[in-house]
Amino acid sequence: MSARPPTYPAELVRLLLAMAASEFGDRLVQVAYALIALKEGSTTFLAAVLAAQTIPILVLTPIVSSRDWIRSRTAWRAGLVGQVVAFAVAATQAGSPAVVLVCVLAAASCEALTMPFSRSLLHALSDGRQAELAKLWGVAKAGAGAAGMVLAGVVVSLSGAGLAFVLNALTFLAVMAVAWSPQIPEAGTGGHRKPTAGVRYLLAPGAFGAAGLLCLVVMLLATSLEGVSGPFMLAETPGYDANGLGVVMACWAIASMVTAAITPKCVTGNRAFLPLSNVLVAVALGLPSIGLPFWLAAVTFALGGIGNGIFNLLLSRIIWSGVPAEGQAHAWAAFNWVLNASLFLSFAVGFLLRPGHAPALLAGAAGACLLAGGLYLTLLLRAPKSVRAIA
Repeated sequence: MSARPPTYPAELVRLLLAMAASEFGDRLVQVAYALIALKEGSTTFLAAVLAAQTIPILVLTPIVSSRDWIRSRTAWRAGLVGQVVAFAVAATQAGSPAVVLVCVLAAASCEALTMPFSRSLLHALSDGRQAELAKLWGVAKAGAGAAGMVLAGVVVSLSGAGLAFVLNALTFLAVMAVAWSPQIPEAGTGGHRKPTAGVRYLLAPGAFGAAGLLCLVVMLLATSLEGVSGPFMLAETPGYDANGLGVVMACWAIASMVTAAITPKCVTGNRAFLPLSNVLVAVALGLPSIGLPFWLAAVTFALGGIGNGIFNLLLSRIIWSGVPAEGQAHAWAAFNWVLNASLFLSFAVGFLLRPGHAPALLAGAAGACLLAGGLYLTLLLRAPKSVRAIA
């Protein structure tokens, strides 16, 4: 007899679906921003959008973490309302870049509250099945993001940027529908904490430790740089094909999504696969940067997607398994800060450097990934087997 498939709490399933819908909406609005920039005939708008998306999180995260607001259900709901209003206004004023930027700034400010609570809520609703939760979230996030990228061009070309903002507002409404469910627990607030409380949770031996956190930071920087400079690097490879650029870039996203779906539990339960994912990304970025032919780069980008997919699974599994319940929101807030700092730094570097410098830049990122992964892997292999296991 075949084993019965596991059942999951209804609220967990609803929250996962709502958060996946939000990921879909985020991909749609990225295309909307590009459309507005093209209409304005300048890349300045996209640079301003990046600043508006990241700077509020970098500034506000230490504040909301120290006040413990990221553990408040009331603050989470207020943040969701703010995001819905921001994108609803953006939809009605899509022709005004200045208004859209203000709306992006408001939505990002709300994200400093909503992202940590949402991720910690997944942990609270998971009934202790962290491995299954990491896989479910990895597949849902990657699949929704890929669908958003595929459909974004169609949506925006047919109806303009306004519809993308409307759809994104609706996805936040879906999260709000879950947020007001009576089954959603109130984590409450515990007074004041140090702004660095989340970093301490990530540095704990049961989570990443110092070497593991270095691995995480370098991976986020490398993949952020790939998103900015990858197309320019590929343009320098022998046999470059402008029409095939999207295919090669898509290999990364597709491989990441498939990896999230098929990776067995034995992989997500072994900490040693985190640095190995760094090695795969190093190969994916390093070989094209030194002159690998364009179409062979598709193979390396698929390897990078596999590495990134494993990394995302392990990232979620380690935080959900290695951080106590009272520290979940703080740990996710710290991760969100590091992620946005990496995005901001990578876009700033990409904005300032000439496109011709992209191969050297990504070769350096590949080298850093290889060194960080090699260091952490060496430490893990020398440690007892129990250290490599994720609870």
